[in-house]
Amino acid sequence: MLVTEILGALDQLDLGSRKVDLIRLQWYEASRRLLRKTSDAGVDVAFKLFHEGTSLKHDDVVALDEQTAWVIAIEPCEVIVCAPQTMAEMARACYEIGNKHAPLFLVGNELLMPYDKPMFEWLTAAGFDPRQDVRRLSNPMRSNSVQGHTGLGHAHEHGHGDFKSRLFRAK
Repeated sequence: MLVTEILGALDQLDLGSRKVDLIRLQWYEASRRLLRKTSDAGVDVAFKLFHEGTSLKHDDVVALDEQTAWVIAIEPCEVIVCAPQTMAEMARACYEIGNKHAPLFLVGNELLMPYDKPMFEWLTAAGFDPRQDVRRLSNPMRSNSVQGHTGLGHAHEHGHGDFKSRLFRAK
């Protein structure tokens, strides 16, 4: 089976009497554009998701037929949970975690990331009081794409040549 789009969320679609066949993913597989998996019932599923910013989420319905609904199941994993108490702490935590290029998930007022011992120790030393837990990582924060914009091209009032000439004149 070939999946090229997400049909909707499980709780928003009327599946009627269809049985649910789960396609189990690890959190890091959910943002891949090309992926091949086998459902719980043994169906081979190929994903070709080319829309910028598309990421599979837990309970996404990706295919339907008369008898079956194929649904994404993101598997829980070990995570670091960090709950900054103020907006300033949240900003500092996000800035520092982002500088380490670690994947980051926001659930309510908690920051989640895949468990990594050095990151856990760093967050502890920085005073963030992290804790270890098992959670499902779905809906990652994205800093370089907003509604399909990749950030590679942009429109603005100045030219890049102006910046370069100012930079070299300053030396």
